[in-house]
Amino acid sequence: MTNSEASAAVEYNKKQGYCDGEIKLTQKTVGAVEDGVWGPDTVRKVADWQAANGLAADGKVGSTTYAAIKDSWELVPAYSPKVVQIGCGLAAYDNTFPGHSPEEAMDKDFDTAVSEGCKEIRYWSSEWLIPEQLSHGGNKGNDYSGAWLERKTIPDDVIVGAWIDDPIHDVWKPEFADHLKQMQIRIAALMINKSNTLASQVPWALRWDREELEKVSTLFHSRGIECIATCWPRPSKTMIDTMCKDLAWILPLIQSTTLEVDTEGNWKKGFLQGFRTMKEAAEYLAMKMRELVGPDGKLELTTYTYHVENSKSAVLAPLMDLLLPQAYSVRHRSNGTVGWTDSLGPGRHQTLAVNRANHAAAA
Repeated sequence: MTNSEASAAVEYNKKQGYCDGEIKLTQKTVGAVEDGVWGPDTVRKVADWQAANGLAADGKVGSTTYAAIKDSWELVPAYSPKVVQIGCGLAAYDNTFPGHSPEEAMDKDFDTAVSEGCKEIRYWSSEWLIPEQLSHGGNKGNDYSGAWLERKTIPDDVIVGAWIDDPIHDVWKPEFADHLKQMQIRIAALMINKSNTLASQVPWALRWDREELEKVSTLFHSRGIECIATCWPRPSKTMIDTMCKDLAWILPLIQSTTLEVDTEGNWKKGFLQGFRTMKEAAEYLAMKMRELVGPDGKLELTTYTYHVENSKSAVLAPLMDLLLPQAYSVRHRSNGTVGWTDSLGPGRHQTLAVNRANHAAAA
């Protein structure tokens, strides 16, 4: 591809109105740097990908090429993990979708997941489950959210849980646990460490101290809510060893034999340290996790829909017992309001997440 052809492709792609998420999905698919910006390197990688997939190799991402990019994620079987159940992570806030009220959006998410066989469904408490005075990060809880889940009819064989990363001074309030119980929450997945997706952030830093974890665990168990530990690991041997050293006392303290990892911006090649490959890091992490929970414990992984661990190139997810692909009903994944079936819309994410879970269960 000549420089002038690359420049023409860049200008063409800019005029198509793709949002940041759509550009990054394209870049992830073709092997370009995921910066959300059309540039010469990206369009050249697009052209190579087009040629390999029988398309006109001009670097221009029109409707045909973008449809093929989405299909490459949706139609290829993911991997063959040892899955004992399928689950789906859902969330809904700030969701103003054309033709769908927030309650309709949540109904569609939940009902689709259940109808497709998902047996565990989790929500982010801090984003929308908890009343406004108990939320944080600018994502104020909506009154309808908790009320919707309180009156939702949940099948007996479906477990509803919540990821908990709210401020500690809120979490250990009795009314916090009471609200979770009213919403039929049966599992509280406690986010154990602080965010570490940026290179400038500390690889491993606890969110809780021993006294805080014991207090919260006692409170939740008194309401019949099971506690499990959720962590953001990096593919770093030093970090994994430090994480497991802390988890060795945390898991017994919260009375848990389940350990979950969340692979997002924290689980990427840029953080690889002490291992030759991501596969080697995944095998080491899974081994250390299994040592912590024992032969009868359960290992879980959650990640967003378009992460590599939800693709045919996954290396950690196949080693887990339960996969919870995230299907978020949020409009902030685009530059404005999105439709239910748009590429970044909630319906599309729900369908793709369930598709991934079903591939895992059928393998």
